[in-house]
Amino acid sequence: MSLPLLILRPIDGALQTERRAKELGLSAVVDPLFIVESIPWSGPEAKDFDGLLLTSANALRFGGSQLDAYRSLPVLAVGEKTAAAAKDAGFHVGKTGATSAHDLLRALDDGRYRNILWLAGDHHTDLSSVAQQLETVPVYRSNAIALGEQAKACLAGESVILLHSARAARELVVEFDRLRLPKSRHHLLAFSAKVAEVAGDGWKSVQTADHPDDDALLSLASALCRSC
Repeated sequence: MSLPLLILRPIDGALQTERRAKELGLSAVVDPLFIVESIPWSGPEAKDFDGLLLTSANALRFGGSQLDAYRSLPVLAVGEKTAAAAKDAGFHVGKTGATSAHDLLRALDDGRYRNILWLAGDHHTDLSSVAQQLETVPVYRSNAIALGEQAKACLAGESVILLHSARAARELVVEFDRLRLPKSRHHLLAFSAKVAEVAGDGWKSVQTADHPDDDALLSLASALCRSC
């Protein structure tokens, strides 16, 4: 019998991950640790920028009609899924990064993108070290919530937990401490080394995806869920 796979990311992404997990024959449990919502926002004029940075498809899902003002800007997308969502929304993707926003921006060495507008979440990475002039406008909010009943039932036994962000890792540790759950019973599959670092020690095992995307995570999950 394979171990259950616990998916904690916000519901839109979680359902996509669940679908792919089920295609692999895995027993997936979806119980988001975050609820994403739109927030009021207004941005600067598009003419002042050379590119539009998108690090999550949530900016497109929750940005609203104000996004129309930036369709003239080429999108700098972190991850193939974000790039695909931008194309589906009618944007032109100028460049796609496979790892992080830092790496994507550092790879822009042709001088074309000097001034960049970043439509972000209210919790976002510090990108002050990059060479470009970056203006950040939050367009959505991710609210952490307590672990739900489905998650707690899953965690009553040995499980495999997917972690897609450092913030998710941090909130999971808070919930484990609050509920006094034993880490040593559970396996973590982390989106990146940074996510694994934030999750800390004490888990039964921790593995990091070769590439920060669902396919890499689920490849690890497929092997781990069936081997335990």
